[in-house]
Amino acid sequence: MKEMKFSIDIIWFDSNRRAVYFIKEAKPESYPNLFTPTVPARFVLEVPAGFVDAQNVSLGDVFETEKLSND
Repeated sequence: MKEMKFSIDIIWFDSNRRAVYFIKEAKPESYPNLFTPTVPARFVLEVPAGFVDAQNVSLGDVFETEKLSND
């Protein structure tokens, strides 16, 4: 994680937005290691370290977003 200053959790999702793989506490000093899922994925979300545990993220969970209005 070149030039990162803090650890992150990385969550991969399939085309249906279901969590299919995650890495917890990916540290800046891990560079030049690459993080890739062990299963096919379409989307990835990087969040602050501890998010996966704090939000009880599990494989199969569906990621939902809320559309923001332009008001």
